[in-house]
Amino acid sequence: MPSATAVRIVDAALEVLGTGGIHALSHARVDAAAALPSGSTSNYFRTRAALVAATVDRLQQFDEQQWQATQFADRPASVTELADAFAAFVEAATGPQRTITVARYVIYVQGVVEPALLETLNANRRRVTDWTAGILDDLGVPDAADVAATLLAAVEGLILHRLTGFAAVPPGPHLRRLLAAAA
Repeated sequence: MPSATAVRIVDAALEVLGTGGIHALSHARVDAAAALPSGSTSNYFRTRAALVAATVDRLQQFDEQQWQATQFADRPASVTELADAFAAFVEAATGPQRTITVARYVIYVQGVVEPALLETLNANRRRVTDWTAGILDDLGVPDAADVAATLLAAVEGLILHRLTGFAAVPPGPHLRRLLAAAA
């Protein structure tokens, strides 16, 4: 179990990434964002790579917490309910959780040039795809794994379009159409 200070540092690193991008990430900026004494981040995460790896772990924790909440809440009873759940996720990811979402995208782009980082990111992505495929399978959707991959690609595209201002369309109708066609 990481210490409260380590979690505070990693959350501050996500804030820095989500507001300033990968080039803004430094131990000093994270110390400032976490309101900790100079050198604190370096004491916990000696290198920038270690700090980025910790942010990836933290994002995985967020994903697992969200999944656990889904497991104990009412599971979608139809593809329409699943589409609506993902639409709510898109709204949250581009609204109240925007900074964390931007940080996630910044890290993914960094992973393109850091194969070890990308391997971890894609393992996390596969886990979410498998979770989604399980729900789709429970709903009787044929080719659940393929549909899950397509659904998550659509979700990521909707999020990216909203974050960049390209198209801030309501996600629900698009996701309902996609899942209705797949079912």
